[in-house]
Amino acid sequence: VPGPAPRRDAASRSPGLAASSRQAARESPHAGDMLRFPLHLRTSVAGSAFQAVERLPALAIARRCSFSTQALSVEPGMNAPPPPVFPGGDAHPAQQGPSSPAVAGAGAVDFEQTLQLLAREKATPVSLTNLFRSALHPTPQQSLLNAQFLWRELRVRFAHRAKQLRELPPQLSQHPCMVEAADTYTRMTALLLTCPKPRTPADEEAFARVLAATRPTSHLIPHKIGVALADVHRSQPLSPEEQREVNLSLDAFFMSRVGHRLLIQHYLCSKKHREGFAGIIQSHCSPVTVCESVARNVKELVRERCGMCPEIHVIGERNHTFTYVPSHIYFIANELLKNAASATVRQHRGKGQDALPPVRVIVVRGEHDVNIKVEDEGGGMARSKLKEIWSYTGHWTETDDSPDLDPTPAPTVGGDAAPIARHGLGLPLARLYAKYFGGTLHVTPMEGYGTDCYVKLNRLGDHNCENLPSVVRTSPGERDSLPPPVGCGLFDAQAKR
Repeated sequence: VPGPAPRRDAASRSPGLAASSRQAARESPHAGDMLRFPLHLRTSVAGSAFQAVERLPALAIARRCSFSTQALSVEPGMNAPPPPVFPGGDAHPAQQGPSSPAVAGAGAVDFEQTLQLLAREKATPVSLTNLFRSALHPTPQQSLLNAQFLWRELRVRFAHRAKQLRELPPQLSQHPCMVEAADTYTRMTALLLTCPKPRTPADEEAFARVLAATRPTSHLIPHKIGVALADVHRSQPLSPEEQREVNLSLDAFFMSRVGHRLLIQHYLCSKKHREGFAGIIQSHCSPVTVCESVARNVKELVRERCGMCPEIHVIGERNHTFTYVPSHIYFIANELLKNAASATVRQHRGKGQDALPPVRVIVVRGEHDVNIKVEDEGGGMARSKLKEIWSYTGHWTETDDSPDLDPTPAPTVGGDAAPIARHGLGLPLARLYAKYFGGTLHVTPMEGYGTDCYVKLNRLGDHNCENLPSVVRTSPGERDSLPPPVGCGLFDAQAKR
């Protein structure tokens, strides 16, 4: 939540960034002010890139970003913000990167430098408690403060996303779908750089329309990444070292993507009061009720695809509630139950519907956390394959050359459309949704019998802070190249990253 914070010199926050700022000051008569412009955020944000953009006159911003300010007239019903317009007057083609010939020129170079500067900034972790309080009583003043925070924060997060996709191994980062995904974040960054800081309710409404227009575009990102992954693994499989690098990079990418999607959806939903909700956060969220809703939808989906489906028994108390984001619980439970039900059908298909053993979901609320266990008799897997289920490899159908799309529409959970995983990304993304506010997801197979999945979600609001990866919390230049430590115990094989 935005608020006053002590003034800090940019050099003390990031010496390398301060050096870049001094270089920029020698080249621009306006950029020298960036080191003296304070930021007013409750949490510390390294803000020299913000300051440079805030202090430059409107004409200088337009030249630096080379982006049409007509984007501010985006209507909520549009599917995507308009593409940036570069010095020659040509729209930026979605399939070309920012360094492509179509965008060559001084304006594109200036924007690229601004993008790199933003990508060195630190994202601001926010706690579930602060998110809940900021949307509990959506007054116009609070809504304006929330918009000003997002105006500063989202450009950094979008710049990080573009940089992360560009730094994947060449055969993946140069795939047309991956280039298009990176360019989507480049365009959204440029859109926010030209959007004026919200200072009045009218400004804030215009800013909200811009954010609403980015949501459908952002929704296509997993589709593009899944297609690129499936293409690469079918034509030129990655080496184990490259796959490990991709896993680490996409873990950081998707974890961060969960964050900015949460911030945008929470802000937009907080503009309308709903009983029992603050934005997309439910004050008395019942995980049992959410799991029962998931079970009904999964049974219909699996029965439609496989011709049969085991019974899904949800065990727990509906009145055991806690403050959480129900759409996150829905996503996690949906992926686990789809896998459990499908595996059970494959293992026992010849026995008929009546002989299918049930899938059990056990929900327990403890003093500090909520635990969800999903157990099935779907045959399990070899323990040596545990690493593979967390890898990003994409998935294609066996009958055609199109990606395996989930035809079901995204269900609405608490007024927020629950995310739908596609292209073989479901289980890795479910773990990231569990980890996002400090929880965990572990899978324990018993080969020849079945699989148990354990989900832990924090109950205490002060512990539910964004679990941003270190590559996102800190400047990419400070990235640790050493592998993360591997813990000891039952889930060793899953602690590789």
